[in-house]
Amino acid sequence: MIHQYSNKGGKYQNRYDVSILVNGLPLVHVELKKRGVAIREAFNQIKRYKRDSFSAEDGLFDFVQIFVISNGTSSKYYSNTTRIAQLEKNHKADTFEFTNYWADSKNHNIEDLMDFAKAFFAKRSLLNVLTCYCVFTSEEVLLVMRPYQIVAAERILEKIKTAQNSKTKNQSKGYIWHTTGSGKTLTSFKSATLAKELESVSKVLFVVDRKDLDYQTMKEYDKFQKDCANSNTSTKILKEQLEDSNAKIIITTIQKLDKFVKSHKGHAIFNEEVVMIFDECHRSQLGSMHQAITKAFKKYHLFGFTGTPIFAANCDKNNP
Repeated sequence: MIHQYSNKGGKYQNRYDVSILVNGLPLVHVELKKRGVAIREAFNQIKRYKRDSFSAEDGLFDFVQIFVISNGTSSKYYSNTTRIAQLEKNHKADTFEFTNYWADSKNHNIEDLMDFAKAFFAKRSLLNVLTCYCVFTSEEVLLVMRPYQIVAAERILEKIKTAQNSKTKNQSKGYIWHTTGSGKTLTSFKSATLAKELESVSKVLFVVDRKDLDYQTMKEYDKFQKDCANSNTSTKILKEQLEDSNAKIIITTIQKLDKFVKSHKGHAIFNEEVVMIFDECHRSQLGSMHQAITKAFKKYHLFGFTGTPIFAANCDKNNP
């Protein structure tokens, strides 16, 4: 249900507001400005709403998940923050720099309002953003993923589903080129949490190549969702987690996984369907450890994250 109202001639001139209601709750608020007015003015308008009226106790504004701002030629979206976050001075998530352009699968921005509305407000797109690609962190901050993060997670899921429905060997592979500072951990977290819900997937392993990254990733995952993943300090604990049906997401190092594979030949986990996500795969997916792991698991889906993929032009000819 869409409810539209205007306030022309009132306190705030020349603006139109649109609220998109789901089951009577306004989950998306659209702030529109006339063409020629800077889009930042729409963002500032919403900040004034928060300050002046909408943050009143038990106000419906708290139910808004996503704000959309547009001046007709430029359109962006961003997540709402909680009242706690709003009350904190200089809260970083409440700055214009955290607004995002919507984009197509080739990462081309969709800025014109009509084109944006057709793409972003398509039923499947909007519901997926609201239900799958918003993350309410353990610190009570609402995050909404960027288009390239959403595409990356969806491509991983599509690959897995295609392999599951195929009559050939049940495997899928791929890599995500994700540069430093672009939200790689959030993308991997969402990919892992969605993959673990797929039918017949037994485990999701997030594999790093250094112990400090193991700890760092666990801390980041805990920020997104407390206790959503399991880390380990030894191969013994890794074995226990692999045998625990409640441990669906496991963060470990490639060294521990390699040691487990070599010391537990014929383990039952090797015949279960496992999704493996390798961090910095340009370093870890070479040599004997990679070969041992992929040889042991019979039903695996393997995906790598890297900021520096290795192509023919930049590979080490002496270490293929």
